[in-house]
Amino acid sequence: MDELTFAVVGAGFMGGVLARVGRELPYSRCIAAVDVDIQKARQLVDLVGGKAYSDLGAMFHDESPDAIIVATPENSHRDPAVAAAENGSHVFVEKPMATSLSDADAMIRSCESAGVKLMIGHILRFDVNYVMIQDAIRAGNIGRFLTAYARRMAPIGEARRLGGRVSPITYIGVHDIDLMLWYQPELVKSVYARAVRGRVWDEFQTFDAAWLTIEFEDGSIGIQEVGWCLPEEWTGWQTPESWGGFGDVRMNVIGTRGAANINYTPMDLYAVDREGWKFPDTRHWPTMNGKLVGAAKLEIEHFFECILNDEEPLITGETARRSVEVMLAAEMSIDEDRIVTLPA
Repeated sequence: MDELTFAVVGAGFMGGVLARVGRELPYSRCIAAVDVDIQKARQLVDLVGGKAYSDLGAMFHDESPDAIIVATPENSHRDPAVAAAENGSHVFVEKPMATSLSDADAMIRSCESAGVKLMIGHILRFDVNYVMIQDAIRAGNIGRFLTAYARRMAPIGEARRLGGRVSPITYIGVHDIDLMLWYQPELVKSVYARAVRGRVWDEFQTFDAAWLTIEFEDGSIGIQEVGWCLPEEWTGWQTPESWGGFGDVRMNVIGTRGAANINYTPMDLYAVDREGWKFPDTRHWPTMNGKLVGAAKLEIEHFFECILNDEEPLITGETARRSVEVMLAAEMSIDEDRIVTLPA
């Protein structure tokens, strides 16, 4: 295969990031973008190339992409992923894989039946610092896993951008759920979560933040704090245009013989000028020399290389399904005010 062709389904923020990354790789070409809002699809293809569609079936009637990137809203991943598999396209699905286990299972079955690859976009597995923690765990440097603490707090603007369509657990909390399940391969025994409600709740009836306790079968514990209630000023600057904002993010892992810590508040770079303090994202999709780099590039590059080299992706459907199960258990725990034992 001299050239890998791909299409993007969902022309929102992440669809745009992933399409741009794919377009900037030397061996791949975007041939289509699909969105129910045809104007969004047209704006995306103006940037990355290809033809705009408002209907997925029409796109598959006209095109035969080698791969599909699914970046639709969280509860609508199943249909485009299944359709892609049935049309012989390899499938990349933005996290979370699904908002129900039945949807996740349908996607896994369809891709297995069609013999196509399925990868889920847990981007932090392509962030070098998180990977280095996993390397230390595998090498035995921290000993037996005892506990992990993750903090992922975003500014309130992130909640407003999504308009209350999803909770912070489902949208950003699943990142750290995936990492904890990566760092601690023991099965999850139970999940308990509590939510707090503030300005986001007042505007959208979606809770502002939550604390999760994840207990593993061997008695080890994962603690997660997640939300989008940081003030607007956290990322309120306008320039430089390439300095995208982030949040308050940490990961601490402690074992019987050692510990590892990440503090992304700030990341590598911070500055102050007439607009105030600035803490830009230097890890996920920063711009360098006019191109997107960072973990977003690495994950799409990995997916495409798995197709070209006939290799299994690092984050398969079965792997991501475990994160969905814990994510759903946390949501259930909040709704029903109880500890949820897995399988729920």
